[in-house]
Amino acid sequence: MPSVLHELQQTGESAEIWWDSSPLDFPRWRRRQLDSAPDQETRNRWQEQLERFLCPSTPGQSLVRGITTNPSLVAQSVLASPESWRDDIQELIRYQLSPGVESTFALVYEEALRRAAREMLPMWHATGGRFGWVSGQLDPRHVLDADLMLEQALRIARVSPNLMVKVPGTRQGYQVIRQLVARGISVNSTLSYTVPQFAACARAVEAGLAEAHAQGIGTGRWRAVFTHMIGRFGASKDLRWEAAIRDIELTATDLRWAEIAVLKRIHRLIRENGHPLKPLLSSLEVDEPRRDGGTLSMHLEQSAGGAVAYTCKPQFIADVMRRESELPVFDPGAIDHEVPADVLEKLMWLPSFHRAYDPEGMRPEEFAHYGPFVSTYAEVMSNTRRLIDFVAHQFQAVTSPARPLLLV
Repeated sequence: MPSVLHELQQTGESAEIWWDSSPLDFPRWRRRQLDSAPDQETRNRWQEQLERFLCPSTPGQSLVRGITTNPSLVAQSVLASPESWRDDIQELIRYQLSPGVESTFALVYEEALRRAAREMLPMWHATGGRFGWVSGQLDPRHVLDADLMLEQALRIARVSPNLMVKVPGTRQGYQVIRQLVARGISVNSTLSYTVPQFAACARAVEAGLAEAHAQGIGTGRWRAVFTHMIGRFGASKDLRWEAAIRDIELTATDLRWAEIAVLKRIHRLIRENGHPLKPLLSSLEVDEPRRDGGTLSMHLEQSAGGAVAYTCKPQFIADVMRRESELPVFDPGAIDHEVPADVLEKLMWLPSFHRAYDPEGMRPEEFAHYGPFVSTYAEVMSNTRRLIDFVAHQFQAVTSPARPLLLV
């Protein structure tokens, strides 16, 4: 197993490693990773690690315990294997009475989720629903429309019992989360960067659970995670700009501390209040060695020992594997270490950080206008459009004058 991630998981019994891509993409990525090994010794070591990395049919051997997807990842997966999807999409078009681009896109997206969920279903059954979950994200074009999100969420939830609906961290999204949890449906709150979003999510989840229990709906195989897109938070230009106009020197390590400070506060709130949520870290980064004291991966080192799930992109895993010898031994108490007081004091002068760190720093209607949300949303929308365009191109192969298609 990748020693770094295995050791991280061992720092706390509640730590989990997830794969941030379709499980169907793993074999192809594994081959590329092994082919990139600089020598035979490294290749052999990597091969041994990866043989026990993602093993849905033998959960006891698998390091990975869950899967995250989103429209961007589904688009990348489909577009990486256009030949294998082209015939399937054209068949979906032919077997609709009134085929359209939008209806076909929805069917393709659900089929991609179905295939991923089917791959992880043995793990879900073997662990009684504790592991083996696959997150299926809602259409990003509907982040401000609770009715459309709920309608799609109910469809996704029916695709497979191990599908966890991934809902955006907007005011409308938290309304949907409450309604889904009230139906006993597992949820993942995404596009999340701040403590106020976590507080809103916790309220929605707890209200939904109360409704479910009042109606006698079972939640034995129910889970909720809160995705903190940790690397996206510091990547936003807002903190740097706010520091510059205040003549505050903000280093790369300071930005990492800003990201970690939000996580530590969320983790502390969960432990103190018993919120039925687990933080799920995404957008993890491996840092270059720096003169200002930064370490190889503060995201990993400063969260060690926590009840945290880590969803790892293929590139992040590749970077960790190449440089695993540079990582120090994990401190199992790191999650409880305080952010350096001088760094926190500096960060609190920055409005974007203060709003993210204070549980009451933002109103729910402001979440969709927060800097990191806006920048991530633009990227997700772009990738969604790429998949819609790919689907639209398949109509050319089945279009005939006698059977016009609804290209809407």
